[in-house]
Amino acid sequence: MKYPWLAITIVLIWLMAAYTILVRVTVKPDYIIGIAIVASLVLGVWGLRAPK
Repeated sequence: MKYPWLAITIVLIWLMAAYTILVRVTVKPDYIIGIAIVASLVLGVWGLRAPK
């Protein structure tokens, strides 16, 4: 049951990034996308690692 929550969390991160880029005109889109990519990678590596 861990994987659906992981996918939902990653999708929410990307939706929040898109919302932030659309609403705020003073924000740098490349900075927000970079943060979303790093967060997705960290969650993906942490959530999809093999159990010990």
